[in-house]
Amino acid sequence: MTSQELYSYKIISGHNAETELGDILSHKNYYIYDESMKHDGLIHLLYSGEAASSYSCSYKVSFIPCYHLLYIYEGTLEISCEDKHIVCPASSVIFVRLGESVLYETANGKCRFYEAVLTGGALSNYAAFLPHVIPYKKELSGASVLWNNIALVEKCQSTESVIDLFKMSKWFNDILTELCVYVSSSSKKKDSTPSYLMAIKEKMDTDFSSQFSLDDLEDEYRISRYRICREFSQHFGSSPMHYLNHQRILAAKRLLLTTDMSVHEVGSQVGIENTNHFINLFKKETGATPLSFKQAAPVSISELHYL
Repeated sequence: MTSQELYSYKIISGHNAETELGDILSHKNYYIYDESMKHDGLIHLLYSGEAASSYSCSYKVSFIPCYHLLYIYEGTLEISCEDKHIVCPASSVIFVRLGESVLYETANGKCRFYEAVLTGGALSNYAAFLPHVIPYKKELSGASVLWNNIALVEKCQSTESVIDLFKMSKWFNDILTELCVYVSSSSKKKDSTPSYLMAIKEKMDTDFSSQFSLDDLEDEYRISRYRICREFSQHFGSSPMHYLNHQRILAAKRLLLTTDMSVHEVGSQVGIENTNHFINLFKKETGATPLSFKQAAPVSISELHYL
């Protein structure tokens, strides 16, 4: 059977909720469900999609007991189920097992969130480790797999083949593993890593195509380049320029596998204008030239890791 056969919702209150929210809820992506999925080693997606409301509203969803993974883009969502009442603020991940009847409330007005409903034997281990609510700001995530994998999940709208099942399971395992690592180490990083280093890393994660130099960093942060190099390496395991080039090559891989850009265009796009220098850096990082990488990579690699 499909999960849609088990799913129902009821609008409790809210201005225009019946037309605005109801239409969104009825157009979720639904997947195959079988009782045996609860106990096998894979993570199975049962239904997923975004929901949004411009007004305060509440609605109740009826479904089988299972795990819910949400990301709150904006607003505040309150979830109630049996003895659980969870307040989910913006820029947070929620991972929790909920029962058959779940009440959703956007009491403070506008709210938008993504939700994936999951089952599988591996999920109880993650649930035992993770708190229900995890602050996880998108702009501070750097190379997080969370949003990329959500996009991959939404693009793959079928789990009818074994390969599709394996893909889905991998993408959610990656998300949950990343959250476990983040939860276990985020407080330590926050306490021990100087804020200027976090700012430099964030710039390199999100603005790697811009031109950077140690002289520029020295001028901007009024800290000697030698100290920047030493402390950046201590906290992140590589020098600033090596880290920057690594981020550029990661972006270059994506462009090579998902666009028709030339090698020169890809290099320029990631901030390396000199094509020979780009080729040398790429080969040093990957063991292959950009062109060889593009030609040799199976289509399946692009489908598994990139949009």
